[in-house]
Amino acid sequence: MTDHQTQFEAFLNQHDDPAWAKIVAELQPAIHPVDQKATRIWFAFFPVKLNRALRESADPEATAKKLILKGKYTLADQVDSSAEFLYGHRYWPQVKAAVAEQATSGAPTPLGMQIREVARKVAAKVNAGESLLVGVTAVAFGTLQQVGLELFKQPAKSGRYGSQWKKSADQIVADRAKDDSQGLFGMLRSINKSFSVTYREYEPGHSFKLINLQDVTMAGRQYDHDYHAEDERCMPKEGPIPVECRAASCGTCWVGVLSDTSKISPPNSRETDRWRYFGYEGFTGQADSPIRLACQLKASGNVSVVIPPWNGLIGKLDEKEKAASAKG
Repeated sequence: MTDHQTQFEAFLNQHDDPAWAKIVAELQPAIHPVDQKATRIWFAFFPVKLNRALRESADPEATAKKLILKGKYTLADQVDSSAEFLYGHRYWPQVKAAVAEQATSGAPTPLGMQIREVARKVAAKVNAGESLLVGVTAVAFGTLQQVGLELFKQPAKSGRYGSQWKKSADQIVADRAKDDSQGLFGMLRSINKSFSVTYREYEPGHSFKLINLQDVTMAGRQYDHDYHAEDERCMPKEGPIPVECRAASCGTCWVGVLSDTSKISPPNSRETDRWRYFGYEGFTGQADSPIRLACQLKASGNVSVVIPPWNGLIGKLDEKEKAASAKG
């Protein structure tokens, strides 16, 4: 690794989660609506504080056990797949190469400006709208920060990279606003209206039905499939969303919401209190938070969610930081 590469990684490492939240917020108007929430969700799923805690630990396995981490919580193991729920992931190989090149050229300028510059270059190269590249480019810089340039610059492994998406970005946004037809007498139905919960939007066939105002985890139980074989966190016959309780006590069922939050119940006091306890990042406490606990999430329309690859109790990291600040 050259001195310049070391300098760039040091520059990236100056950015903690609040810094990234600010950058992503500033970039929102430049990101296509299809990926605006998805970008926020990615940075919530892969917080810098967790990466640093594991990287700086003398015993990462012991730290993971202390934080009760389950699932795939190491970004280094999923460099080329962590952002597959972003529409812009179809351009990942090109974005990844461009970001790696950016890391070895020129003095660091404000990170938001670098993200826009790389997105603009890649957009011209792949003949796509710049707004489709901004979100995934931000994710690429965030990935580079956490995994290091040596691993990041390795060629993207062969994959589908968005080939599953069969519709345009605008069509996907429009579909998120639609609800399932309730039939000829749908206007007269209320309690027994049914809607769809999509949990892997980029692949057809990954959805289940939900009765009006039913919570998402309970609705998932109705789907007859062995999800435990695909994700060890999923209990047999409990559906695709990992869940260990239904009272916002375990935090296992946290999800990212891609669709309109007006179709779901707002965060209740129980949920917001537990968010502080779990320590998950992601604009929690806001009425339109894209990060929610599925067991507290009641839907009154079609919903599209993203299931994070891990769960745990990283709120303990916040407690450590507060204790250190108090001593200082």
